Amino acid sequence: MPLINPNDIHSAADTWSGFIYQGKVALYHVLTLILHEANVNELELQLDSLEDFAIVRNDGTNIEPVSLHQVKAMKSHLYSSYQEAFVKLEKRKLEFPCERDAFFHLAINNERTKVAIEAAHPTLVIYEYDGDPFCRIEELRNKLDSKVEACLLKFGLIAESANADYVSRISEVLEEIITSQIIAVHAANHIKNGLTISEGAYYFTIPLNNFIAELTVDVNTRLFDKNYYRRILRNDLNLYFQEYCMDIESEVDDVVKTKLANYLIYFNSLDDSEFEMFLQNIMPHKIVKFSKLQEYKDNTLQIDEFKNALIFTLREIRDSDKDLINKLGWICPNNKRYFPSTINISNTAASKKRISEQIIGVALDKLIDTPYNSDYIITEGCQVDSLEDEAVNIFNVGDENYNNITKWRKISLINLEQAKINLNGINN
Repeated sequence: MPLINPNDIHSAADTWSGFIYQGKVALYHVLTLILHEANVNELELQLDSLEDFAIVRNDGTNIEPVSLHQVKAMKSHLYSSYQEAFVKLEKRKLEFPCERDAFFHLAINNERTKVAIEAAHPTLVIYEYDGDPFCRIEELRNKLDSKVEACLLKFGLIAESANADYVSRISEVLEEIITSQIIAVHAANHIKNGLTISEGAYYFTIPLNNFIAELTVDVNTRLFDKNYYRRILRNDLNLYFQEYCMDIESEVDDVVKTKLANYLIYFNSLDDSEFEMFLQNIMPHKIVKFSKLQEYKDNTLQIDEFKNALIFTLREIRDSDKDLINKLGWICPNNKRYFPSTINISNTAASKKRISEQIIGVALDKLIDTPYNSDYIITEGCQVDSLEDEAVNIFNVGDENYNNITKWRKISLINLEQAKINLNGINN
């Protein structure tokens, strides 16, 4: 097979569209191969290059496609919604012939049967999950756990396979291999004189033996500490974001989709300390702590807050003034700074007083700075002109905290609709 120039491949890696669902699907297929193939020593996983993912052979100098996989994280059941993608996958197989099939992965049952689609597109195969020609994103976790359980049994880890918590933790570790790889591809693109995204996606392959190594290492030897729960939070954030993007697939244009994808890239590019600061900034009303399970459950990201407040704000307001406020936030014509949050409470007098006291209480407890010197924190619907006025009962602080708390005295909460007028210039 002739050598492939990765820069000739139109890669989807620069958008990360649907990468969370794609990563889970890729892991499902990897585990299926590990479970049923006699030997996977020569096989490697390639992400967002030849296709959304591919299984390849990599001898160090040449990469040969074994199978191609296109993944569509869409909720439409209409054949017409996928017809163009079906044709593209067929063309890909002609461009990059593979040993086995070119598979198309559906997230919802199509109006046409698997047989009918394959008859109309004879060079592709609709992928099956336990006999079903589709797999919803919310069902993938259980299916992955089942595959992990079966793989553990294959490797003689009988007791471990029967432990649901152990299986779930292994699944998380395996998913992180894929997520970390995608982050690495994007990081390489930003290194001076580094690889392009297309080159990074093409050459950064993952040997399937790496997954076997993680499957056969005792997960209980890993520390379930702050770093572990931080990784879980990253996974939660990515999952919530992906679910939201799937829900609005038909409601927004490509400009909004690209904007949201770029925010996701930014979130995943943060190192551990930056990520923790980011969480605290978007949740100024909570003390971000996750050194143990109960703290993780009590004080961290909630799906409704994240989707209905934070992501909806990012969707509705123009792109951030990235060079000015650390890639997240806005400056209005009056030179006032705005920062998004997960606050999604009502605008009643009791709610305004309670949220103001919570924010000031957190600021006093952790002595945190205001998010990037913001003047306004954007909420879903709550409007507070002065945190100081609403939280007057707890605003008695010592001199040692005066400078820090003074910044919070000046902050206002602004509801999304008003923020849109101030930042977008119109009421939309």
